[in-house]
Amino acid sequence: MVHEEPRHRLVYETPELRVLDVQIQAGDTTLFHTHDAPVTYVTIGTSSTDQMALGGNWNNTKPRTPPPGRVGAVRAVQSYAERPLTHRVTNVGSTLFRLIAVLSRRPGSATEATGEVPGEIIAENRWFRHARVRLEIGESSDHHTTQAPTVLILTQDGRVAIEHADGWVTALEIAGQSAAVGRGERYRIRNGGPEASELVIVEIR
Repeated sequence: MVHEEPRHRLVYETPELRVLDVQIQAGDTTLFHTHDAPVTYVTIGTSSTDQMALGGNWNNTKPRTPPPGRVGAVRAVQSYAERPLTHRVTNVGSTLFRLIAVLSRRPGSATEATGEVPGEIIAENRWFRHARVRLEIGESSDHHTTQAPTVLILTQDGRVAIEHADGWVTALEIAGQSAAVGRGERYRIRNGGPEASELVIVEIR
C-alpha cells in the first residue's frame, strides 16, 4: 500500500483519513506502490518526475527548468477509488519533490457541503472540499465549526496557531506541517509570524 512505501511517510491517521508526507530526492526512485483511495495532493516542493505503471514503461519525462508545478497547488485524484494504480515514481529533476497527501477513508458524499470554512473555496468533489486561506501579520480567521474531518496544511514557513475551542493550540511553523481537526470541532487560525502565511484546508466528505 502507498503508506508502506518508505518515501510516503505516514504522518498520522484516523479511522477517516491518512496524511502522508511524500518526499523524493533528486535522482531517487520510489518502490512500486498502490494507490487505492481518493487523495488530495498539496505541493510543497516542485521537481520534474517520471512514472512507470506496473507492467509498463517509463514515460521518459525530461527535466524542466524551472520545474513544473507551483508551491501550494492542490490536486485531487478521485479515480483511485474505482481504478487502483500500482506504479513507481522517479525524480528526474535537481530539486526535492514533495507533496502532502490527504487520503480519504470515508465513503464520500454526493451532496454539497453547506458549512463555512476559513478562506476561499477553490475546488470540491464527492470526496473533498478544498479552501485556501491567507493571513496577514497578526491576522486571525473567524471561529469555524467543522462539518467534516478537516486537515490544515501550511504551504510556506511561518508561525501559525490553530486555536481549538478547548484551549488546545497546534503550532505550524515549517512548510508541509499539518493539523487535523475532527468533525464538529470549533477552531480559528491565527498568524503570529513576521510575514503573511498561507494554508490549504482539506475537508474530507
